[in-house]
Amino acid sequence: MFDSVRTQLTFWYAGVLALSLIAFAVLVYYAAANIFYARQDELLRSTAQTVASAYVQELEEEQSVAKANEVVLAQMIFPNRYVEVVDADGHVVAWSSNLAGHQLIIPAPALAEASERGGTFVVLNDLRVAVVPLSLDRSRQLGFAIVAEPLSVIEEGLRRLRRDFVFGVPLILLLASLGGYFLARKSLSPIAQMNQQTQRITAKNLSAQLDVANPRDEVGGLAITINALLARLDAAFQEQKRFIADASHELRTPLAVLRGETEVALEQERVTAEYKESLALIKEEAERLSRIVENLFMLARQPVDAPSMIRETVRLDEVVADCARAAGVLATQKGLRLKIEGSLPAISVDGDDEMLERMLLNLLDNAVKYTPAGGEISIALGSQNGAAHMVVTDTGIGIPAEDQSRIFDRFYRVDKARSRALGGAGLGLSIARWIVEGHGGSLSVESAVGRGSAFTVELPLKDS
Repeated sequence: MFDSVRTQLTFWYAGVLALSLIAFAVLVYYAAANIFYARQDELLRSTAQTVASAYVQELEEEQSVAKANEVVLAQMIFPNRYVEVVDADGHVVAWSSNLAGHQLIIPAPALAEASERGGTFVVLNDLRVAVVPLSLDRSRQLGFAIVAEPLSVIEEGLRRLRRDFVFGVPLILLLASLGGYFLARKSLSPIAQMNQQTQRITAKNLSAQLDVANPRDEVGGLAITINALLARLDAAFQEQKRFIADASHELRTPLAVLRGETEVALEQERVTAEYKESLALIKEEAERLSRIVENLFMLARQPVDAPSMIRETVRLDEVVADCARAAGVLATQKGLRLKIEGSLPAISVDGDDEMLERMLLNLLDNAVKYTPAGGEISIALGSQNGAAHMVVTDTGIGIPAEDQSRIFDRFYRVDKARSRALGGAGLGLSIARWIVEGHGGSLSVESAVGRGSAFTVELPLKDS
């Protein structure tokens, strides 16, 4: 239960909320206490000033202290408050009926402070007491008006506030926690659903997609990302299956020829010429099998080893010249003419010279295979817009427009029967494109059926 994300979120939410509520309650409590005490002092001071003002007025009208005492205390009655009048020496001269027998004795320092400051406050026997002089004229000090109120009035209000907090905070916390758990469960339910759907996805149904309730929120974004990942995995898995199937098919033919020719050669005694003929066929198929295996090893490095290609300065003019000489032999044997267009400018790139030679030889070998006798193959080298351009052009059979987007796929051949007869396995162009892309470049083709093809390689020039 505690491993559940929604439970952990609820506990975190409840913990943070509890701390927030407690801090808020403490702040409100002390703020309310200060306000209550300040309000009590203000009311006590106001009442004492009212008593003092009325007392002085009666004293001036009646010219009798006793009469003033009687009139003021008889007319001014304050519930839950105690009123007292003392002379300048602090002797009690009048008091309210609720103080009978319990007169307030104000310390002399408090009376002096009240006379000096126009009023003061003291605490006596759990009473908050306000002391105000009867007259503001210090040279004619008549005495002091004293008003007191129990502190229990404030304590009772604070007690009720504490009780409300004690019962209210846990109740609010409980309701908020239940609401937080409900929201966490509702918010995480799409993830739980995604988990269930993902568990049902296997290698057999990688094309399945997760439901996307709201593509604009975080969960929807996660579902879209997972769907994209599944699509890439499905494409890679299908590519792997196709690669294995094609590789098995390509390997099956030379192996079958080798086995069959060997069995035929061993069935009975033969003359030397027949043995030579069988061995020549076995050698040819073994070489073809070796080329396929070598290309498969090359493709198996994709794309892991692409960034780890050797990076050194390579002169493309030297690569073109070397490859033209090597491919010229094959072209001559087939009755083709191979030429270099114009002069070769000195162009340098960062790369792997062996890989680049292999790439260019694959393009030239492809051109030789699919160009009929009497045709022509040309190589051009130049640079433009910060990139080196190598163009291999032939006058061969050409490539249909609908096949041009797939000729760089592994084992793809436009005419499978003819390609196999020519010794091709449909891997040369795939390897060439991989090498070019590993060097940060691009490989493209322009072709027309019956009119030939032109393969263009673009590579970034070496930084000067």
